[in-house]
Amino acid sequence: MGGFEKLMSPLEITPKIVFKNRIMKTGQSTFRWNDDGTADGSAAIGLYESIAAGGAAAVVIGGVMWDDMPGRYCNVWDDKFIPGLTELAEAVHRHDSYIIGQLHHGGPSAAVLGEGRPFSSSTIETEDLPIPEPEGRATRGLSVEEIHEKEKLIVAGAVRMKKAGFDGVEVHAAHGYLLNSFLSPIWNKRDDEYAFENVANRTRVMAELYQMIRQACGPDFLIGTRINGIEFSPLTGNNGITPEMARETAIALEMIGYQYISVTGYGYGELPFRFIPDYFPYPDPESHMRPYMKDYEGMGLLLPAAKYIRDAVELPVVCVGRMDEAKGERALEEGYADIIGFGRYLWADPEFPNKVKEGRTDEIRRCNRCGSCQDPLVSPRICRVNPALGRERELELKPAETKKKVMVIGGGPAGMQAAIDAAARGHDVDLYERSGELGGRLKLASMIKGNKVEDIMPIYDYLTTMVGKSNVRVHLNEEVTPELVCRESPDVVMLANSSPYLIPDIPGIDAGKVYTIPGLSKLAKLPLKFFSPEFINKASRHFMPVGKRIVVLGAGAEGAQCATFMAHCGKDVTLLAEDDDIGGLVPVPYKVRLEPWFEENGVDVVRNATCKEIRKGLVIAEVDGEERSFSCDSVLVMLPEKRDAAFYDELKDMGVEVMEIGSTLGGDNAFVKHAIIDAREAACLVF
Repeated sequence: MGGFEKLMSPLEITPKIVFKNRIMKTGQSTFRWNDDGTADGSAAIGLYESIAAGGAAAVVIGGVMWDDMPGRYCNVWDDKFIPGLTELAEAVHRHDSYIIGQLHHGGPSAAVLGEGRPFSSSTIETEDLPIPEPEGRATRGLSVEEIHEKEKLIVAGAVRMKKAGFDGVEVHAAHGYLLNSFLSPIWNKRDDEYAFENVANRTRVMAELYQMIRQACGPDFLIGTRINGIEFSPLTGNNGITPEMARETAIALEMIGYQYISVTGYGYGELPFRFIPDYFPYPDPESHMRPYMKDYEGMGLLLPAAKYIRDAVELPVVCVGRMDEAKGERALEEGYADIIGFGRYLWADPEFPNKVKEGRTDEIRRCNRCGSCQDPLVSPRICRVNPALGRERELELKPAETKKKVMVIGGGPAGMQAAIDAAARGHDVDLYERSGELGGRLKLASMIKGNKVEDIMPIYDYLTTMVGKSNVRVHLNEEVTPELVCRESPDVVMLANSSPYLIPDIPGIDAGKVYTIPGLSKLAKLPLKFFSPEFINKASRHFMPVGKRIVVLGAGAEGAQCATFMAHCGKDVTLLAEDDDIGGLVPVPYKVRLEPWFEENGVDVVRNATCKEIRKGLVIAEVDGEERSFSCDSVLVMLPEKRDAAFYDELKDMGVEVMEIGSTLGGDNAFVKHAIIDAREAACLVF
């Protein structure tokens, strides 16, 4: 087991439910269900079956709606959903994994759905909300009669899942959702038998639900719950659930009869509250989160709260939060929890449990916290490193009907992924890279971003490892010409080489102290040969030979992230943006933090700016129709790639079957998440 004996050891949950290991897929909405909320034949079934096949002991189906609400969720509020849920349960059970349905209702956090006031434990007016508009919205408190009506709907949902073959349910009482609103002092302002004032009252709904579900579903049906172990709430004076409150609640839930507790956390405030517990402290952590960063960068932001609960109860406790196999093993060994909950890690690599069990940890596709799966929030999930997420059946690497000779040009993410996938299908693959190593600009990106939040190097490690383990023949330091293509006579050429970056045709663009992305890549090439990207990232904060005053041209993803990096290096930065879109395709969890951070850290963002001329120590730009000048020591041109079709057209004219993927297409496709998806689609769908 490669040193992960605890993680891979079995655990008895009940006499009839024994987990084969301590790995649970925690509940997350995938938005891969059918448009009508049914599961029948949906992409979600392939997704969850892949996780079960990958070795997870239990799969929690997140966000199963027991009431008819808008949104592309899995639904259980009517008998019509039972056939699809049966199909789903059978798919998971085929792989010796348990399936648990997470009974869910958005409650006060349903503000993003529908019109009118979302209902909650209490009526909360706009001025008293823990999250400002538009993310938050004034709520309507439920009457006692309405509480009982909702309880009946929840129980009916549990009964339907049992009929469909589910092994149990998880009563979702976390993350700002309906049942959490009874357990949290932020939301619960009642003065009746459901009031927050004592633990018996605030857990009364949970007690009633447990008793009703147990009576309706029988003694062998698993009933677990998910609660917040801590709530971060700067707008309300940090008066959310404390670990002490959560422990008291957990003890009560154990006495009620719940059979496991999954401990998570949540956050409220000016930034979209949905990003906790994932938490993206980019470019820097907010002030109210800084006391918790030691935990965030260590074992995990939420593990102290989990341990606080685990020390007080006997039932199994699930911990979550940026876990990997090493952290999971240590958490189990040191008594933080009994089960490790993995979310995005199992989206990134559904085979993670089996790879850990078999000692193949170098083959794990690791989540690098890029935020792409939440961009946008309520769209079908995608994963930067797993191109098949939600498309498992469509993009399965089936053996090719006809073996072909494939030439892949370009050794960046798209080229490596395409080569790996084509070889996995049985094709004869040659991968050409004109430089001396594979990886493209991954090391450069890692150098700029660091690894405090997003960690890019695992992508490099995984792809280079898998190329090395494949049958792909790698040709380094070799420029591919039409003559070489003719000589090798491939059946298919896959162009995955980089496109030229946009360089504006303005006076002075070729002057000294004007750096383009290719120019910066050349500067970093030698240091990256001898030092890690993280080392250079830290060293750059002490030495960066570009002067003190920096003007960045372009405020898309490239420019915004460059401006962030330069500001972290202590530079005085002016960011010239052509429009109001600051950050471009930067994923939302990061993007929403950029402009507030720029303002706080003195980055001068100038909108509607067009650079007209670069002089020594000066940039001339037109801003809102008026000419302005900006003093600087260096100019950094951070504009996106633009497709150059010349080589493609030349090969097409030669009669070669050729396709373009990744950076070759320029623009959006240059992003890793698009490049890797391009590669898998090409390898699966084209031949």
